[in-house]
Amino acid sequence: MAMHFDKELISPNISRTIRFTPILYEWLEEIKEREGISFNHAVLQCIKNCMEEDRQDGTGPTDSRG
Repeated sequence: MAMHFDKELISPNISRTIRFTPILYEWLEEIKEREGISFNHAVLQCIKNCMEEDRQDGTGPTDSRG
């Protein structure tokens, strides 16, 4: 599956600590290597893709920016 990577995800400024299961970590490592991006960017893009899908379904929280 090809992923689209948004330029708006460059230079995030909120720091958080997160723990991954081995299978998710390995999958994200594969994505970052395949796409030539940082691990952080891969995580952010996956979350953004999920957020957009959730909003399209109308099941998740909405953003006042539209």
